[in-house]
Order: sequence, then C-alpha cells, then structure tokens
Amino acid sequence: MNFLRTLTIIVLLLFTSVSIAQQQNAQRLIHDLSGHLWKLQGTLPGRGMEEKFPEISYDHMGDALNWAPAQVPGDVFTDLWRIGRIEDPHFGRNSVKAKWVNEYEWWYLRIFNVPKEMEGKNIELNFEGVDYACDVYLNGILLGSHEGMFTPFSFDITKLISLEQYKRGRNVLAVRLHPAPRRYSQVAGKKPAWHGDYWVDLVPTGIWKPVKLMAYDKAKIDQVYVETKVNLKKQSADLDIHLEIEHSGTVASNVELEIEVQGENFKSKVYKTTKTTSLKPGKNELKIPLTIADAKLWYPWDLGDQNLYIAKITVKNDNKVLDANDKLFGIRELKMEMNLGFTKQEVENPWTVMINGKRHFIRSGTWGGPPDIFFGRATKEKYQEFIRLAKSANFNNLRIFGWHPTEIEYFYELCNREGITVWQDILPIASLSLPKGEAYKKSLFADAISVVKQLRNHPCMVIIEGGEEILMTASDPVYNLNFMKELGEVVKPYSNLHYVPVSPLSDHVGIKLGFKPNESVHANGLFYSEGRINTEKFFNKQNFAVVPELAISSCPNVSSIKKFIPENELWPPGPSWGHHWTDFDVFRTLNFDALNTEATGSMQEFVDATQIAQGVIFQYGLEYYRRRKPKSSAISICHFITFAPDMKWGIVDYYQQPKLSYDYVKRAYQPVLVSLEHERRRWLPAEQFEGKIWVVNDLYQDFKNCKAEIIFMDNNHKEVKRETFSFGDIKGDSATKFVTVNCKVPGKLGDKFYVNLSLKDVTGKAISENKYLLLVGDEKVDLPKLRAIGQEAISKKEKYGSHNYLRYFESLNGAAGVKQADEKQPFVKEFDNK
Repeated sequence: MNFLRTLTIIVLLLFTSVSIAQQQNAQRLIHDLSGHLWKLQGTLPGRGMEEKFPEISYDHMGDALNWAPAQVPGDVFTDLWRIGRIEDPHFGRNSVKAKWVNEYEWWYLRIFNVPKEMEGKNIELNFEGVDYACDVYLNGILLGSHEGMFTPFSFDITKLISLEQYKRGRNVLAVRLHPAPRRYSQVAGKKPAWHGDYWVDLVPTGIWKPVKLMAYDKAKIDQVYVETKVNLKKQSADLDIHLEIEHSGTVASNVELEIEVQGENFKSKVYKTTKTTSLKPGKNELKIPLTIADAKLWYPWDLGDQNLYIAKITVKNDNKVLDANDKLFGIRELKMEMNLGFTKQEVENPWTVMINGKRHFIRSGTWGGPPDIFFGRATKEKYQEFIRLAKSANFNNLRIFGWHPTEIEYFYELCNREGITVWQDILPIASLSLPKGEAYKKSLFADAISVVKQLRNHPCMVIIEGGEEILMTASDPVYNLNFMKELGEVVKPYSNLHYVPVSPLSDHVGIKLGFKPNESVHANGLFYSEGRINTEKFFNKQNFAVVPELAISSCPNVSSIKKFIPENELWPPGPSWGHHWTDFDVFRTLNFDALNTEATGSMQEFVDATQIAQGVIFQYGLEYYRRRKPKSSAISICHFITFAPDMKWGIVDYYQQPKLSYDYVKRAYQPVLVSLEHERRRWLPAEQFEGKIWVVNDLYQDFKNCKAEIIFMDNNHKEVKRETFSFGDIKGDSATKFVTVNCKVPGKLGDKFYVNLSLKDVTGKAISENKYLLLVGDEKVDLPKLRAIGQEAISKKEKYGSHNYLRYFESLNGAAGVKQADEKQPFVKEFDNK
C-alpha cells in the first residue's frame, strides 16, 4: 500500500512538472485562487466599508483571523451551513429562518502570493462568475465593480500586485457581494429566478465560478471560435478559426499564428496552418481557414460517434511565443428543416434538427439544475451522475429554460462526450414583464453575446432561445416579443445556432401576436386542469410541431422524503410538505386519473401512486407525440431533475434517486419504440379492448424480418391472451402503424389489467420492449368523480390563493381556531379516513 502511495505521488509530481513546463513554454501562466483558503464575513449594508474591510492586512494574526472559512467556487449559504450558523436550508422549513442572510452584504477574503514565474509579465485577475453583483479590492485599492452572474470579468493588476513572497501570502483580495436583489424582474437575465414552484425564500449569492491569476507577454488570445462547414459527400470539413487577440504593446508586425488541429478522443492526422499578420494595440479579430480532408463527425449518441477535435493556437513574434491557447470542438453540420405535414398557415418556422443530414428527433427533459441551487453543493460527481441517468433513460437532449441558470463549462463538456444535445435559453428570462430601460436592454444584450461566445464551440448545442413563457404572463407582451426578436439579431453574428425568440409560440397570446397556431406548446394543461379533463382526452387533441414542456409532478421516494421532512411531520403530512411545494389536491386528481384511486391510505401508498401516475401520464403523452414523427420533431418533459428537495416535477429527485416514473419515461424514450396506441385507458368488464401497434425508429438503421408479440394480463398479472405478428422490415428514421389488436377486458370494475409488448429482429433478439397499465372502469362514473376532486382544489384556491399551502393546514391560518400542537389538521384527518 505504501509503495502504491509513493508511486502515485511521484506520478503526480511528474505530471505537475510537465504541465508547468508546458505553460511556461506557451508564455501563459495560470494560478488558480479557487479552493478552501478563502474567508467570509457578513455585515449590514455599508458596515464593511465603515470598518475598512478592503484595508485588512496580510498579517498572520490580523483582523480576519475570526472570519469564517469559505470555499470558492461556492456560495454564502453553503459556507454558513458548514460552520453551523444556519441549519440546512433544504430541511423542513429552515429556509424561512435563514432569510436574514439576504439582508447582509458578504465579504470574501483571499490572501495569496504571486508565482515567481509571473514576474515581468502582464498579470490579470480573472473572475469567471460572481452571483450576482460585487466590488473587488486588491491590497486596499478598488479594482472595479461588476453586475451579472453569467459574464466573466477581469482586471489588469500588473502595477498593483506585489511579487514579495510571504509564507501565508502577501496580497489581499477582498470581494464585497452586494445585498441580494429582491425583485427578479429587475435582474432577469443577469440572475435566474429564485421563486416560483422550484424554490422559495432564499436568494442564492456567492462566487460560483473559479477566480484565477493569468500572466502573459503582451498578446493574449481572448476568444477562439471554430466554425465548421461539412461536405457530407466528400466527408471533409472546412474550418474557419475565428480569433480575438488582445495586444497590450505597440504595433507588432510579422506576428506568426500557428494552428494545429487533431483528434482529441481518437487518433487522427495533425492538420497545420500558419498565418503572418500584424497586431495593433487593443483587440484584433482574425479568421484563419483550414480544411480537414477526412473529417470525423460529431453526432448525438443515438445517431453516431462523439468525435471531438482540439485546436491549438500559438502566437509568436521574432520566434518568441507570446501566448498559446487551445479549444475543444466538434465537427458537425447543423441545419433546421420544416416539419412535414403542416401547412404554412399552421407552422411557418423550421423545427426539425438535422445533424450531418440525419433527423435528430429530440427526446428531452428540462434540466432543472444545477444539481443544487446552492452552488457550493453542486459537485462534479453530481453532474456526472445526473448526466449518466439522463442517457440511461434514453434522453438525447436536455433543455435549459429561463427559470434556470446557464450551466458551468463542465456540464457542456459532459454533454459533448456523452452525445446529449442541449436546447438552451441564452439567459434566464422567464414569466415576467421586462424592464423598459434602454440601459437594461444594452447591458442584457452584451451579456447575451458573452454567453453565446462561451457556448458556441460545444457541438452539443443545437438550439438557442430567448425567453420562457414571457408572452403568456406579461402585462406588455408586445414589448417582450420585440425585445426577444432584437436579442436574436444581436447574437446572430456570433453563432450559426438556430434562434427561437420565446417558448411557447402558440399559446393564445402568441397567436394573437401573429405566430401560427401549431408551432410550439407547453402541454401542461392536464396538470393545471384540476380534474376537468383526463389524460387521453387531453393528449389526443394535441397537434403541434414541438412540445418544449410537458409537466406532471410527483413525490420523491420515501427514503428521500425522510431526508428533508422532519420525522414528526412525515405522516400524516405536516406543513413542511406544503413548504416543499406539495399540492395534495393535484396529486389526488392525478392519482385518480391514472389509477382510479386517490391512494391516501399511507405515505408509501400515496408516494408510489404519485410516481406511477406521473409515469403513466408521461408515457401516454410521449408515445403520442413520438408516433406523430416527422410531423412532430421534439418533446421535453418538465422536469428531468430539480435543484432542491421538493414534491414537484422531476423524475429523478434531488438526492439522485430515480422515481418509479423514471422507468416509464425510459421505455417511452427508447430509440426504437414498440408502442400501443389506445384512445382510452378505462374499459368496462368484458368490453372489447382495441388498440394499434406502432413502431417508431429514431435510429438510422433498418431491422429485417421483425416480429412483435403482445400479451394481455388480468389484475393478478395472469395471462389471458397472447398474439404474435410478423412486421417485416422496420425502416430507419420512421414511425409506422402495423396492426390492430383486441382483447376481451378481464376482471371487474376497480381492477387493473396489463399489456406487454415486445419487438424482436430476425435473430430473435429483443429490439424494444414495453408495457402498459390500464383500468377496468366506467368513464361515466369515474370522470365525474375526477371533476369532483378537482372542484375541491378549485374551492380551496379561491379561498386561500393558489400558492398558499396553509390551505391544507387550517389551524395555522386561523380558519379552524386554536388547536393543540399534536391535534391533526382537518386535511390530515381526511388522509387518515381515506
């Protein structure tokens, strides 16, 4: 064991020395200030300046000795939780008790030495992301201020930095975080929403991305953008490598740019090109062409390989290296085509994503991330596991919409390597009326350009978008729409990604503003219908090119619930359930719709029912849209994950535990899907069930001489009928209806019955397997019951408001008078009685 440990240390030292040598040779040095050597202190607004915090000395026993330890990247709430100043905000209703944190300004402090190798070079202090606004001081001097969570910023500190070397550091960096904003509308786009049914109470704040020193000689490569144009017939690609080089000296002539491109995750030829040019002081923009004769293309995982290239750029002058940089990218042809089957009066925008000439039917989920709303708890390991779970569930896309932040670089790198495409709102702008000041608009447009520059090299990126639900919810939707259209024009010069102004386009407001009626819809009406319509009737009326959201909620697993609900509130449910967004009446309606029972007898029964109901409804909707291919081209459930423990949207909970609904979505998202079309889920005893078997194939692969088998089973899973059908060949990129099937419905009213499907190729290998849960019931009886349950919800909301969870706990709002603490609420009694 000691030998292995010693060997590991030697290897690490060798690797480190090689890395340093390479950096020195390239004349760009990076010193990461991230880690655990930061300190934190909070004061009332303005008090930090009164106490002269920026002037704190680097003395070992100085004024910051009693400051709390802090971590960067991270956030204030996580740092305070670690030291015990606040209780875990995710547990119970602790977040309400921690709201005082947002009344303060918070100071981060870091004492450091500058590496000796940086002497004689230009030195910058780079912040990759601060949430949300800050002032930065170095050695008592104000460097400047910044506002906006998603844009990096830097300061030239060459003349301010001390190169003296002290054991514990010589330079003092102080960062003052402004008190958290209170109105999302005033900071939309610069910070994601912290309210709504995703989170409540606390406004995250902190230094959420790395802080680094960078040293270079006169010239610095600021931006690298590799624009690709593919010749599919020749399997070649023409690259335009766009560079932005910042030059701090006088005009430099005979500057040589060297570019090398080769495979990063596969062996390839090294392609080289050079260009001689001059650099003027300030920013220089250059474009260098390069042809890749045998291009290895990047595909989503279900269409091909994830080939990645690396471009290495070196800037030389008089045979001296001024700077070097590299950029990871993929070569792929990305085009948008019209969806077949619609007229121009129905759909006028292209919605089919074509990657290297292949249709990319988007099987997506909204990425309700990051893995934690508090960035200090969002580890790389959590990102890895969530992406693994997404791919395992057959997702080939993740959609980041305006309620959630633009992600860290590591997220996109994972998507690049796993072949999961990304549909991305450029900035988090959602469900509000935008401020009408010109300064706000210009600032937001500048931020959008910065974000697009950060994202455009990732081959996983396929669609960028402006705002989320900002037509249907705004007091001035015309202004919002014009804002988003202008945003699209602003970012257009910086990327060839397809831009969509808002989502959805075909709600009643969007149609009134001139969009066509069948473009895009948020198919959330069933969730909000409160029993007025059931699953089948809702989906069978849908006729849209894409569905960016399909929302149904459920509870996390019981083992997860026990991690964030206090033991004395577990069951019967206590107020902490409501605080974590449990809408009991919605769950009761969804349970009854899917399972013909409200399932309120025990916590396990109730939780399982919500997850099965979510899965059954998702399965029905997803398969409906997939059978419409190519008329429909994308479907996204809302959500895949959520960034806090809640009783709401995800199919994988905050603790990374898949719900029962996860398996339903996994089956519905199989690239090759054998699907049972059925217009009803409730059938009378002995009635003749009728359905149609389809096969949807998103792969570009034919399957020869296939056979399908269907098995009907009764309430006890006992087989009542089995049939086999010869389907012949299954064509690639297709959706085909093959055969009508029927069976006499087994059992009595109140029972369930089940259907299993399998599709096998000529060798007998299973290509796709599926199963369905159906009900023996009478719609004439059950649907009025469903509406009655929903009416209870409507009545409560009319009395207490839709976002007031105290409607379920009357003693807390005084409606039932004063009660003993251990006496059950009327709603809880209702759960027990059922």
